[in-house]
Amino acid sequence: MTATLGNLVSGDELRSTYGLRSKRVDEKTVTAASATALKMKREAEEHDGWELAKENKRSLRMQRRKPEDRQLEDDVWTLFYRMGFKEMNADRNLMVTGKDGSSKRQLDVFAKDDETVFIVECTHSRDGGAKSIKGLLDKIEAVREDVMAAVKAKFGRDSKLKVKLAIATRNVDIRTADRDRAAAAKVPIITEADLEYFQRLTGILKVAARYQFLGRYLRDEKVEGLRTSLPATRGRVGDTTFYSFLISPHDLLRIAYISHMGRSNDDLDTYQRMVKPTRLKSIGAFIDEGGTFPTNIVVNIKRDGLRFDLKDRFGDTATGTLELPGQYGSAWVIDGQHRLYGYAYAGRDAEEDRSVVSVLAYENLPATAEIKMFVDINTQQVKVQSNLVKELVSNLDIEDEDPRKRLEAICARAVLNMGSDKASPLKDRILLTGDDKTNSRCLTLTSLVDGIKGNNLVGKVQKPLGRNGASVLQPGPLGHLSTNATDSMRKLQRGLQLYFGLFATGAQDHWDLGDAKGGYLGTNLGLRALLVLLRKILHFVESDGTRVVSSSPEELIELVQPYAQPVIDFFAQATANEVTYFRARGSSLTSVDQNALQMMAIVASAKPDFDLPEIRDYLESQDAAGTEQARDMILEIHKILYDDVVSTLKAHYGETRDSWWISGVPKQVRIDCDVRYNTEGDTSRDRWQSLNLIDYSQIVVYEGNWDLFKDRYNFYGKGAKAKLARWIGRISRLRNITTHVEKGPLSRDQVDYVRDVYALVKRHIEGEEPVDGKTQLLFDEPEEQREAA
Repeated sequence: MTATLGNLVSGDELRSTYGLRSKRVDEKTVTAASATALKMKREAEEHDGWELAKENKRSLRMQRRKPEDRQLEDDVWTLFYRMGFKEMNADRNLMVTGKDGSSKRQLDVFAKDDETVFIVECTHSRDGGAKSIKGLLDKIEAVREDVMAAVKAKFGRDSKLKVKLAIATRNVDIRTADRDRAAAAKVPIITEADLEYFQRLTGILKVAARYQFLGRYLRDEKVEGLRTSLPATRGRVGDTTFYSFLISPHDLLRIAYISHMGRSNDDLDTYQRMVKPTRLKSIGAFIDEGGTFPTNIVVNIKRDGLRFDLKDRFGDTATGTLELPGQYGSAWVIDGQHRLYGYAYAGRDAEEDRSVVSVLAYENLPATAEIKMFVDINTQQVKVQSNLVKELVSNLDIEDEDPRKRLEAICARAVLNMGSDKASPLKDRILLTGDDKTNSRCLTLTSLVDGIKGNNLVGKVQKPLGRNGASVLQPGPLGHLSTNATDSMRKLQRGLQLYFGLFATGAQDHWDLGDAKGGYLGTNLGLRALLVLLRKILHFVESDGTRVVSSSPEELIELVQPYAQPVIDFFAQATANEVTYFRARGSSLTSVDQNALQMMAIVASAKPDFDLPEIRDYLESQDAAGTEQARDMILEIHKILYDDVVSTLKAHYGETRDSWWISGVPKQVRIDCDVRYNTEGDTSRDRWQSLNLIDYSQIVVYEGNWDLFKDRYNFYGKGAKAKLARWIGRISRLRNITTHVEKGPLSRDQVDYVRDVYALVKRHIEGEEPVDGKTQLLFDEPEEQREAA
């Protein structure tokens, strides 16, 4: 006796079943002979948890949310349906009967397409937390042989179907031991994040998302039904082999993949963000109208040992038969994503369509060359953002031989993992390409990766010793002593999650603000400052003899916590003015360092042993008395500029009907000034008396005005006129600090800068002594202008 499968549905019956299983509720109709009886039945149904959906004269339509276990099964089932699987179980009562005819096992989800069969067992947790899946793994092991036999009996022994058994989970933290056992048994685990990801991807790629799904869960597994042989030309460029051939787009879709860095899996790539559904739809319509594409789709076949049966050779070029690998996800699309996946939107039957596309296929192109080619091609068509490039880098092999690339990939992968890990304080806070920014989702991959690298937390690339030496990645405090880069990535991720978690829990109200008003720690600049603080604390801890590089993340954070606590306490209780003090410093790397020093000073005030030289230097550099003097000087500078600018413009443009105001002042400056004037409501003053100090930097360079002012305002010598007036903007920013006590004192360099400007203004603007336009009289205060965010 052979093993057998229960009832499966396809065609119209499958579509009808989808209509039922895709609903989030169960439905039923209640009827009664009278209104009284109908009311009584309604009350009884509502007592059992049913709700009224629609009321008719003699019947009621009732509905009730599906139980969570069945909802998970239906969500998995409907995903497979939407991905184009053609034959599936009708309900949750599908049974596989063993060879002996007596043993029966229930299967949750059964889905078959032309090449594969997926059987999924589902489990969920109502309250969340850890839950063992050992029972499901045992069931799968016990039923595997019967399932294989039943599939062969049902679909024929000559069928080349690839059968895969999997587990789907929802709200379950899977234990490491179970995850390792599932991996060893080649049983993929589909989490709720994976489920959501492929549901979204199906909305974009339609049935072609199936091949991304299969490429994900059948990675590196051969599928006999995928093998395709076709005539091709082989050539070489340098050390790179390529093939040129024509192929059915539907055959190429089966082995091709594009990438989409979702929050579900760190090893799903990022490139799919370049694919736009609206464009796919228009290309699908173009194909349906008979349109064709004259240009190549460029792919990289990432498998060793492609079989090419040579027929003829012409120098470095050969013709023959190429056998494409029988594996999903084996051909990455470098260029032509929209052209290829447009066929998923076209209304053509894959089995009847005789279309072909022209393909240029590279063989085993390295990941670095892959990314370079992708960026080179796409930057000619679509701007590739720096954040996207970082996302691409995260998918490079983090075991890359080049330590610089390995370091970049480790950092990027760890940050992206923190953005998707449910236990991470950065969950859903990383702003990936294509995401909408919110107050909490405001962190960029670029900023965080640069912050980790800049503080040498993973390690530092050491230059080679000698002419023939190789650069090495010397591990840092959150790097791993082993040569396994994955270990470093995991240690970095775990360490930063624990560290940031101290602030997320200890100052939760502040942390939750993100970059909203009153927030700082949960921003790019805030985390960059916290990374500097972490480096300084770890260095201090190490000075006592602790070897941090050999410590576990838990041990490190236990050492760090006492020194981080004063900063946590400060932000847990900080007033809006105190937070503004940090935010007002700006977005340069210098401002990050200054805010980190301020945090270190907070630590030192509570922990006197944390007495670092840079903290003493920072505190000594703050010039409180000089700030008072600078405030008075800036007020006088403002008055001198007002008198000089207004009188100069009146003399040049005339005062009739305020023509100097209309002709000599930029429109937006006038509009903003009018708003302030009307808001202030002081009609005894002229409206131009509401000009801000910063406004003069625009007025003096507006249209032909610079010729009126340059002999008195050009303190820098040569350069563009907008840059020659930049001293006004700098003085305006320093004014904002001197007039708001919560922003703290100026540094000594800043006070000296105000004194220099004050002397020049008194001499050349108020004193009307012409400047020498070839001589630089003013030098900016030391300040890094590199943006940190």
